[in-house]
Amino acid sequence: MSQLNFGAVVVVVKLDNERGYGELLHVLKDLGIIVEPRAEYTEEQNGLSEQAGKMIVIRARAVRIDGRLPMELSNECCLVAVYLLNRTPVESLGWKTPYEVVRGQKPSAAHLNVVGARAYVLNNKLKRGEKLESRALIGQLDESLGRVLRTRDVVFMSNDGTEPVYPDRQTLREVVTILDVPEPLEETDQEIELLLQSAQRDWSGPSRSDQAARTDQAKDTSRALPTPRSTPETTTQHEPEPESEIVEMPRGWEPIPAEAEAPDRRLNNAPRREEISGQVSESNVLTGKRQRKTLGTYFVAFAQALQQTEPQKSRLHRDELPPPPKRWKDLEKHPFGQEFKAAAAKEFKSCREKGCFKTTSATVVDSQRLPLMWVFTYKFDEDGLLYKYKARLVVRGDLQEDWGDTYAATLAARVFGFLMALTAAFGLKAYQYDVLNAFLNAPLEKLVHVQTPDPYVEELGKILELKRALYGLKDAPLLWYKHLKETLIKLGLKPVKDVPCLFTNERLIVFFYVDDIVVLVHPDHLDDHQAFERRLEAVYDLRKLGELKWFLGIRVLRDWTAGTIWLTQDSFIEKVVNKYDLDQKSGGRYPAVPLIENSLAQSTEDTSNQRTQLYQQLVRSLAYISTFTRPDVARAHSVLARHLQNPGQKHVSAVKHVWRYLYGTRHLAIRASQQIAESSSYIWDKSLFYGASDAAFADDVESRQSSHGYLFKLYRMPIDWKATRQRSVTKSTTEAELIALSATGGEMEWWTRVFQHIKFDPEIQPTIYCDNEQTVGIVKKEDERLHTKLRHVDTHEMWVRQEVQEGRLCVEWCPTAEMPADGLTKSLVRQKHAEFNQPSYGTGTSLDDEEKWVISGDTLVGESRGVSETPFGGFW
Repeated sequence: MSQLNFGAVVVVVKLDNERGYGELLHVLKDLGIIVEPRAEYTEEQNGLSEQAGKMIVIRARAVRIDGRLPMELSNECCLVAVYLLNRTPVESLGWKTPYEVVRGQKPSAAHLNVVGARAYVLNNKLKRGEKLESRALIGQLDESLGRVLRTRDVVFMSNDGTEPVYPDRQTLREVVTILDVPEPLEETDQEIELLLQSAQRDWSGPSRSDQAARTDQAKDTSRALPTPRSTPETTTQHEPEPESEIVEMPRGWEPIPAEAEAPDRRLNNAPRREEISGQVSESNVLTGKRQRKTLGTYFVAFAQALQQTEPQKSRLHRDELPPPPKRWKDLEKHPFGQEFKAAAAKEFKSCREKGCFKTTSATVVDSQRLPLMWVFTYKFDEDGLLYKYKARLVVRGDLQEDWGDTYAATLAARVFGFLMALTAAFGLKAYQYDVLNAFLNAPLEKLVHVQTPDPYVEELGKILELKRALYGLKDAPLLWYKHLKETLIKLGLKPVKDVPCLFTNERLIVFFYVDDIVVLVHPDHLDDHQAFERRLEAVYDLRKLGELKWFLGIRVLRDWTAGTIWLTQDSFIEKVVNKYDLDQKSGGRYPAVPLIENSLAQSTEDTSNQRTQLYQQLVRSLAYISTFTRPDVARAHSVLARHLQNPGQKHVSAVKHVWRYLYGTRHLAIRASQQIAESSSYIWDKSLFYGASDAAFADDVESRQSSHGYLFKLYRMPIDWKATRQRSVTKSTTEAELIALSATGGEMEWWTRVFQHIKFDPEIQPTIYCDNEQTVGIVKKEDERLHTKLRHVDTHEMWVRQEVQEGRLCVEWCPTAEMPADGLTKSLVRQKHAEFNQPSYGTGTSLDDEEKWVISGDTLVGESRGVSETPFGGFW
């Protein structure tokens, strides 16, 4: 452009290292222009460019403020400032303008007008009387229409601040028509009005004089201006009645005196006094054949109930909300700033009531001082609807010195699935609680000073002594875990060995994840549960959530009649898909399998930080859902997680493909049922609890490593599964199957110990199924032995043989077509994938009915089924 317009060839471009120059750098490179970036944090090398930018911003701000323009037009004001600066004489140029130096002639200023002046444009679409219709600014945003007008025929009228600003009545009438709310039928309005009147006084039918009085009152109601909106919602339009039209006055507008409005001959709106009369003639009142009957006391009571009932407030969905504020100063401009301020005041009040802070005279020199910060977020229910504005006061734990061990155990996903299977099988009640400000219940073990948060510096001083485990401290989760563990032990519960966050006694099972506590109890022992609840309330500030319906983003659906529990994460899937806009090109069609290729090659593309960050976020979210409720995508996650460092575009497309598959099947839910028998070739009737092991030999093309997976089911529900790649390269299918069988056997013995700790006896021999006959023969037959020089393979073989011979493990063969873990080691075709999902998510014709129930989101209501007597002892 410089060469074409001014004959100047650009050879070198000097700029700073800002990230927004990506596309510009590619263009300069293609044009052969040299780019000289300045050193970091060295603004002096920018020359006069920094000063020029400063001057443009100052001029633009002055133009915007003087013209009373909104912030949205700041970019346009910057263009105006540049245009004017190029036509302003400069001392360094000999009091010539930059325009004159470049073009050799003085610029003309005859076409300039005051920014913010009223512009009248020629509109050929209107009638002659309306052609000079008032608009906002030429080339700028029209406030009522929300679009930019570009025209040649325009007349500017400057506003010196003394003349009144009259709104254009024609434009206002158009806005009123757009924003007019449709009114119900006249008969419905009369019925509601009569009902409301009956609640205030003794019922009597409305007389004609009363109706006439209300009509006169509506005629005398003054008009007000409508509230302008940037993008008004489309509503059903009705022709407004002039005698009853009432429009709300927006803030910042003043009503215009009647004498200030000029009469419009075309609309013929001049007042005609001779036609105005306060008398009502009975002959002008028309009545229909229908006569309204007097309503009885039943409708009077109904009207009173309507008045006492508060109107239900509409709740916002997560997709309709703006991002939460990131810091305290952002609350001033945030649409929900007042709500977040109220939440912050409640949070700080709770901290002070629990003795979290103590005023001190310490200074920065005395000890380390950690900053405090506010974290604002929304809280949603299982349907993604907003129910709470949350403000959390946290410590900058990343600046905290190393305090040694800070690990706090949490509940494993497999343990939660196992407990839900037992809940369904034995008809247990599940009650959920939320500990409010849980971490603040644990006292600190060391001295910590913090900065006083906004806006409490003037009240409490700059430094406070922290007395409680505030959120953000490195050791806060560990302190809270210890405190809750000690409390549960004092209440008569015992921790289950090898299972963190799980406690039991003769009547209750209690598990928790941080501050979410769930209590499982048999219907015959509800008195013990109520006693435990009262004692727990005496220690913590609890929020009772009722029966378990939502836990760690998992929706828990229960059918008491069928004795079935369903676990699904449909809301989480919708959240991820909407966040990354993954459903924009689907057209309602979704993949039938999560992964098409069995393996993906390494990327040879150039590294892209943006692409890598997106890929890592999607794979991380995929890991969460594949661990809790979706074993059908565990294999896909195992393959995609191998390319986190430098993913290519094909890897990004693959992970998006998986999420589109999840979105199309988001209503699928793993289930646990009291009924063990299934009409599926995958399941054996007598297998109340079993495991399955499978391996794929050398399926990774690049490393030639094998993949293996295992799956455990209890009461038809998958409770534990894993899809992974073996660390070492094996030389045969038998070796790969043997390593997978060894890993599955270790998990089986772990589950056996858990059953013993909670006194659950399935009264069957837990069995592991393998589809490789040679591997099964090696571990079961006395005369079979795998001859290999690989020490790790020999160790796995001998350990499995030992456990089988001593009766702690039982290994059986099953056909490959009936292998339950087949989908954890390879990508299946559509039909095979459907067969792999069927035992976990539904079987036969019952799947259709059950899936419809899950999709509808309705909780099936039925009488609590009677819990049959079981042969299990102890708690059961």
